Amino acid sequence: MIRLALASFPGALLILGSLLSVQPQGHAQPLHPPGHAGDAEPMKSDASCAARLLAASDRPTGELSSASSEVLDSVQIETSDLRLFETFLGEVLKARLVERRDHLGKDSIRGYCYRGILVVVRKNHESPRPTGWVQLNFAVPDVEIVQRELETTLAEPRLASLSQAERERVVRIRLKPDVRRGNRKAIRLEVLGPEGFVVGFNQYKS
Repeated sequence: MIRLALASFPGALLILGSLLSVQPQGHAQPLHPPGHAGDAEPMKSDASCAARLLAASDRPTGELSSASSEVLDSVQIETSDLRLFETFLGEVLKARLVERRDHLGKDSIRGYCYRGILVVVRKNHESPRPTGWVQLNFAVPDVEIVQRELETTLAEPRLASLSQAERERVVRIRLKPDVRRGNRKAIRLEVLGPEGFVVGFNQYKS
């Protein structure tokens, strides 16, 4: 079932293709392929992200096509520092870059496929705005696997060379071993990205 709970506030524009319940399309993937309301079970592949990107550009915002009427279409956010998101999404989460646009003096846009969801990040050069609070939550079978993969990635030379202050602007990791998500208990791993952007992984207890 794909369910998403996201916050909207000044500086963040969220475009949701649908919040309808659907049958899962596959098992949860590990962190690097490329529940309670708010958790999304990833699709088998992120290959459809590019197709959805093209489809979205051909229809007004919020309008659903028959092909995408039962899946989350995309999330679009704004940022005041695009480089932080390029590092977070591209290097830390290893999301696949599917869109790159730079309009001189106007804006810069990056589109990433992450676990079957298209995440579009935009910086307005004329009046840049920080993201604010946005969460993407995923239900996973084993939080420990996700955490180990993250730790391995953060040990890679480029990321390991960042100072503590630089690294904390890009990513922080927080493990919550016993939280309630709605009426269920879960082990929750929070990956805190730039400017309030959070990716959460919930392992629900039986």
